[in-house]
Amino acid sequence: MPDITAERWAELYDRAFPQVYRALVAATFDRERALDGLHDAFEEGLRHPPHDDRNLEGWLYRVALRKTRRGLFRARREVPIGEASSTDEVAAVIQRLEVGRLLALLTERQRAIVVAHYYLGLTQDEIADSLGIRRGTVSATVSQSLAHMREGGTVNG
Repeated sequence: MPDITAERWAELYDRAFPQVYRALVAATFDRERALDGLHDAFEEGLRHPPHDDRNLEGWLYRVALRKTRRGLFRARREVPIGEASSTDEVAAVIQRLEVGRLLALLTERQRAIVVAHYYLGLTQDEIADSLGIRRGTVSATVSQSLAHMREGGTVNG
């Protein structure tokens, strides 16, 4: 199959960047690293594109996660609660804080898989393909992660 063209990457950038970026922020808790990693992934895609354009969002997510591995999860996320102006906005901020707290209970690998599944909406097969692991590993990791998050929610909540 021919390499993916620069025009195809430009389309992908416009379409996938916001969603993959938000998923990386959720997985890494670091906006700057997520942005750097995603830009590096797009750059790598231009230099060495995947052999086909099947599941490019998953490919970008995997490559960007790899690019952000060093020093991940060290910085604490700050949420500007004072900027929320309505009860709904405050509730949304509180919900994001709780989700962030529960995600922080997980290992890097667990967090990457859970975010890919629930935030990016990737299937277990797509996650397995993107991360180079078996589907059963994805399934087990999602189950273990949810159990750990439930436990963390009741113990600390």
